[in-house]
Amino acid sequence: MSSTAFAEAIRIVNRSPLNRWLGMFVLRADEGGITLGIPWREELVSNPDIGSTHGGILATLIDAAGDYAVALRVGVPVPTIDMHVDFHRVAKPGDLRAEGQVIHQGRRFATAHARVLDAEGNLIASGRALYLLPTPAHIAPATQTATVEQEEA
Repeated sequence: MSSTAFAEAIRIVNRSPLNRWLGMFVLRADEGGITLGIPWREELVSNPDIGSTHGGILATLIDAAGDYAVALRVGVPVPTIDMHVDFHRVAKPGDLRAEGQVIHQGRRFATAHARVLDAEGNLIASGRALYLLPTPAHIAPATQTATVEQEEA
């Protein structure tokens, strides 16, 4: 993916206030998918006794990596229709990364697979989601208008 496309991935990710709150950043974005990272911090903990990261944060990473992998192909973030997440191990304190790739793209729907890894590369969670693709009428001028309106809000 060109540096322009990498910059587009950064723009798409940074649009979301939730992503900014998480400190989410783009590590890689190319035709193979996207890799996102988030730094660990105490606000992500669900169980203070063991310092485990909340499952909702892990599911958010699965959804974001899948969504943005699709968005890089179609040019806009897309709504999630269905998502399944499997939790494989406890996410202890430490930075996380999420890798997403499109595994099928049709005319109206795309399916993406994502996985969350800890700093050592251990699989923490994985999932798959179905995303609704925009119709051609929603991609061109409407996308630019929607982006401007959202940035102004």
